Amino acid sequence: MILNCNLCGTPLADKLYDSGSAKSLTSLCTAHEGRTQVYVCQSCAHVQSIAMDNIDAYYDDSYDILVDSEEEDQIYEVVAGQMVYRTEHQVRVLRDKVTLASGMKILDYGCAKSATMRTLSRQIPGLEVHLFDVSDRYRPFWDKFIPAERGATFELPADWQGRFDVVTSFFSLEHMAQPQDALGKIAALLKTGGTFYGIVPNVLSNTADLIVVDHVNHFTPPSLAYLLRANGFEVQEISDSAHRGALVFIARKLAQPAAAQPPAQTEVHAIAQTARQIADFWQQAGARVQAFEQTLAADVPVALYGAGFYGAFIVSWLRQPQRIRCIIDQNAFLQGRQLHGVPVIAPADLPTDITTLLVGLNPAHAHQIVGDIPAFAGRSLNCFYL
Repeated sequence: MILNCNLCGTPLADKLYDSGSAKSLTSLCTAHEGRTQVYVCQSCAHVQSIAMDNIDAYYDDSYDILVDSEEEDQIYEVVAGQMVYRTEHQVRVLRDKVTLASGMKILDYGCAKSATMRTLSRQIPGLEVHLFDVSDRYRPFWDKFIPAERGATFELPADWQGRFDVVTSFFSLEHMAQPQDALGKIAALLKTGGTFYGIVPNVLSNTADLIVVDHVNHFTPPSLAYLLRANGFEVQEISDSAHRGALVFIARKLAQPAAAQPPAQTEVHAIAQTARQIADFWQQAGARVQAFEQTLAADVPVALYGAGFYGAFIVSWLRQPQRIRCIIDQNAFLQGRQLHGVPVIAPADLPTDITTLLVGLNPAHAHQIVGDIPAFAGRSLNCFYL
């Protein structure tokens, strides 16, 4: 089977990563029976995985993100001991970069429960919020802050064409097996001169993105720019610093679309080399987990720091996952729950007899995050970092 680039159509022959059998994880940190295979496009610098079988049914039936409560959210960062949650940060960055006002029409495309739009509707009375997703499971959340006619699932209403001043997309384009089709629909929804604003993972800094099996697209700055230009947008900004581990983009719908040119080959080659290094890291990471585990006596209890994807990756490679007594996470929404069969606790509640810590965090920030935790000060911890 020939695999073509989702963005420019170039045949993909440069395989970066292959998980082998039974070692795939979804963005919800659940095991997936099937291989994760990742390629890089030598034309537009896009990094792409082979799509999961029945991917549309997966998002309709199985993809439950943050559905346990209306308030549940993910930690974006911890500043001076205070939690900054992802929705709070997303709203702040959006409002910094895009002028929004009462009477404007805005659509969140691929929105899930759309905590961002719920927050915006509270902050900007009169902002006309619309929502679209490929599942009905989030409608109970929508019903609390928009009229039913402003929400749509599966099919876009015909009278939404050319209606919106702004369309947003928060961490959804990476999931779409046909991003060109999605961008064409988004362009049609916008008024001429309207703004398309979004966030996608940055595979070059959020390295776990490369091995998430349900992320079909792993965007790089030039591949994202190519996708936007190929669908009639003028790229106004692509920032790799406004949201940690992600690319924030702003694009304007043109009245007369211009032809999209692929990036320079020097840039493509540089990004392909970086992607290859990331893939090599993950190809060897499981063996490093097992090598560290072998240094521990059989009866040594351990704690896992991090209830997200990096932590799930560590658990998936342990020969004795039952040795994990607890999982530490600073997210109050997770504390008190069970994950991987053990309790999630706050850092201050780490039992005194546990001195071995498996750190399941982005390696780029893990040492600093663990070092900044007051509860760990003065404790002699044997830490394993990915």
